[in-house]
Amino acid sequence: GPGLDPCAALQRRIIPAPGQRVEVVFLLGQAASAAEARALILSTRAKNPEKEQSGVKRWWADLLTTVQVKTPDRAMDIMLNGWLMYQTLACRIWARAGFYQASGAYGFRDQLQDGMALAATRPEITRAHLLRAASRLFPQGDVQHLWLPHSGQGVRTRISDDRVWLARCVAHYVGVTGDLAILDEVLPFIEAPALSPGEADAFPTPETSDQTAPLWEHCARGLDQAIALTGANGMPLIGTGDWNDGMNRVGAKGQGTSVWLGWFLITTLTAMAPLIAQRDPARAAIWAIMPKPCARQSSGMAGTANGIGAALTTMAACLVRPLRSSARSTASRKAGRCCRRGPARTRDPGDAFPARTPAQTRTGPAFCAAVRCRTG
Repeated sequence: GPGLDPCAALQRRIIPAPGQRVEVVFLLGQAASAAEARALILSTRAKNPEKEQSGVKRWWADLLTTVQVKTPDRAMDIMLNGWLMYQTLACRIWARAGFYQASGAYGFRDQLQDGMALAATRPEITRAHLLRAASRLFPQGDVQHLWLPHSGQGVRTRISDDRVWLARCVAHYVGVTGDLAILDEVLPFIEAPALSPGEADAFPTPETSDQTAPLWEHCARGLDQAIALTGANGMPLIGTGDWNDGMNRVGAKGQGTSVWLGWFLITTLTAMAPLIAQRDPARAAIWAIMPKPCARQSSGMAGTANGIGAALTTMAACLVRPLRSSARSTASRKAGRCCRRGPARTRDPGDAFPARTPAQTRTGPAFCAAVRCRTG
């Protein structure tokens, strides 16, 4: 019934004679039609089962033993040397049987991330899925967060990190394989009604768009939209999730922002800018300023870039300031503790902070934030 797990059982009645040995081989397969299923059965019956099984074992052994590691932890070795790669391909990419993918749907970010693990050992699998995922992009730059392969029906959402994952995984694949030709593969977009104001998601069946573009343009549109959706504080809007789906209400009203997404965007833009430098120099130049600005540089750089460039410099400055503040605060606490232990204080030659004059030598956070102290 509908409340039970689906199950099938195969059986064959056999009455062996005394001393007789019988080998039974069951074949499970799938085909698009009854005629194709019959053809598959007939072709398989003509094959040697042991030879076929040996071929399957060799295929898996070749994949799972390509990379081998040895650590002090035996359990870790078992996980890394075969099991995780097997799960990635069999359970995640082929079966798509994760907890939230029982229908066999593709998750946009899910299978892209899974494919990264295969870029070195089975690049053809990674390549095929990059093109598959790119074809689920809307012209505006957002994507189907999840889609059913047999119908194309899927979820259009306001989840923010989806727009960045395609470019991130393409850059990873190209970096591992050197396959620059994939960037120029031409693919269609999909079309569906935009989400209404206040609508978190929808589950339409989109149409294939007449509009096509190379893969790098698909990546770029996702990144451009991610940059455009910047909050008032200069950080990327989190939308209804930024990889952590549990954060789905933080930015549901269009205001919450994400530090994680900012750093993820920086990483991806840094990787993608060189790949599109010859294809779209203007866009690459804007992206290239993303990782460089700091709080002191941002105002000048923002004045030389367009709106997207200004958003990038502001975002970079916002990301840098909290890190510096945190680093100084941590240094202050640590140095303050050591300063109170005794009067002897000398500047660590490796310290990046400026030296203080004798008149400035005193205990307390103001001194300790600028000078690392040694006692004894």
